[in-house]
Amino acid sequence: MIKQGFTLIEILIALLAASIISIMSFDYLSNSVFLKERVEQNINLNNKHFNAINILRLDLMQSVPFQMKDTTGRDLNVSFIGGKDDQILKFITLNSSDTSNSYSKLRRVTYIYKDNTLSRQTTLVNKEDKILSNRLLLEDIDNLEFKYGQEPENLTNEWPNTNSTENINAPEYILMEYTLGNNKYTQLFSTF
Repeated sequence: MIKQGFTLIEILIALLAASIISIMSFDYLSNSVFLKERVEQNINLNNKHFNAINILRLDLMQSVPFQMKDTTGRDLNVSFIGGKDDQILKFITLNSSDTSNSYSKLRRVTYIYKDNTLSRQTTLVNKEDKILSNRLLLEDIDNLEFKYGQEPENLTNEWPNTNSTENINAPEYILMEYTLGNNKYTQLFSTF
């Protein structure tokens, strides 16, 4: 007698093998999707971090020793302020990318650290009430601290520091320390 077809046991074994293969494939694919999402999140965070540091570096490279005025128009006799309240950096830059003929190319740039976010605000040189741009640079940044000075070994928490900054417009070195995404970072910038 010649058999035609499969027995019930052969069909059940084939179904069991197919279901094991499909479960393993689903598990592999779901892990791949999870890993892809995590990698994309890390890449996006690294890009934001890299861009924020480069914006700060470019601003410091374009800084100029221009004496600032307060909101009432009185001379502040400084061209760089650091470490005051939530406005951790304030200085004047020469913005070469601005093609507007309406205003001067000089901009007051203020870096603001508030509620674990770092943002950059640009205003007219001597009119802080005229905000030209406001940009969020980094979120969830912890323990942000800036230090300023003429030597990397001798930095202070505020600038100008009346003990050591007589006739010095801006610090030569700015140290930035912070925690972002459970990683601790240290950046050293220069203004010369």
